[in-house]
Amino acid sequence: MMKNSIIWIIGLVIAITSGLTAMGAIAKSKAPELAIILSPTNGFAAEKIAANSIKTAIAGNAGHFPDDVNPKTTEFARSAFIAEPVVPEAIAILGIGEADQDRRQLMNKSLLLSRRQPLITAWMIADSGAREDLPALLHHYDTMLRTSTSAASVIIPVMADSLADDNFIAPYASLLAKGPPWAYRFWDAVVRNTKVIGNAARLREMLYNPNEDEDIYRDASLIGALASNQQFEKADSLYQLLVGDREAGSLLRNSSFATTPKYPPIDWQLFSTGEYGAVVTNGNLALSAIRNSGGLLARQLIKLPPAAVTLDIKPSDHISDNTRINVSLNCAEATQGVPQTIRIPLQRERTNLQIDNSKSGCSYYWLDINGRASETGDGFDVKLNEVNIFTS
Repeated sequence: MMKNSIIWIIGLVIAITSGLTAMGAIAKSKAPELAIILSPTNGFAAEKIAANSIKTAIAGNAGHFPDDVNPKTTEFARSAFIAEPVVPEAIAILGIGEADQDRRQLMNKSLLLSRRQPLITAWMIADSGAREDLPALLHHYDTMLRTSTSAASVIIPVMADSLADDNFIAPYASLLAKGPPWAYRFWDAVVRNTKVIGNAARLREMLYNPNEDEDIYRDASLIGALASNQQFEKADSLYQLLVGDREAGSLLRNSSFATTPKYPPIDWQLFSTGEYGAVVTNGNLALSAIRNSGGLLARQLIKLPPAAVTLDIKPSDHISDNTRINVSLNCAEATQGVPQTIRIPLQRERTNLQIDNSKSGCSYYWLDINGRASETGDGFDVKLNEVNIFTS
């Protein structure tokens, strides 16, 4: 399973990067061909011709290195090496046709001469994948990303896909702990890939450091993606690592609106349009809507125990008779026998209600706050001091 995954990764990378490189190389081939006919032999021109030939062969071989090298290509590579001993691609091409051990030795020597040759790095990637050496594989990806400005658009999505394999988590943790410059692009790709977000959460927890640079990561997007894909435990665990425990005695996060929500929907997720919206300000949840408008204003994903709980809501303002604001609890889990939605209209002053969750069969709920202004009047502006749920 892992080997097939690696082969697919390598095949895609080499197919695309080599194909693109080959097209560019072919377009530039006239200059080295002109130089090669001059005397003495131009080693760099000979190397270029040999490299172009190999890249073209790779592009025509579904992204794989050829088993045999054209004798004419080998002759160009040999001429290049004789004329200019420091020609990394020529040395690499001479190594392709050798036995495994000699080939690897020549490729390593080529890499020591230059880490900026995609042909050499691509072979090292393929070799590492074939040997299932994941640390080496990721090291060579890192090399290509650091030395090629165009590689990221191809390699980063492939690297993100590979995180679906559990075996990649620890090697990624070792590599990303070094702070590579492409890390933020990796996390951008990961949070958009629903196949890997579970392992991405595990990787993120392994990398967590209280003094870290938060700009590298995409924690809010990752938590949101986990919640959207019903990986609630992982979303909650990551939030707790980043922020800390809930308030003492509370089943909600930020129940008193003391802080601006940073990681919705584990903390408050706020919605706003041109007609209605919600915002956390000055220790309150401010809800507003213009006349004859409204909808979902705020929500939070919460975990309820199989027991009786108490919902307590404290508005700072009286709620007028022509304003409809309600709180609802909807089971967030895709389970059979989903309990009915509980809807609680807010009273003019304080709402306090007991809810029995002992037999619901549901643990994670969406707590939604909806509001609508009537067709008459000027709309509404209401502030809530606290929305809390605690064990009865």
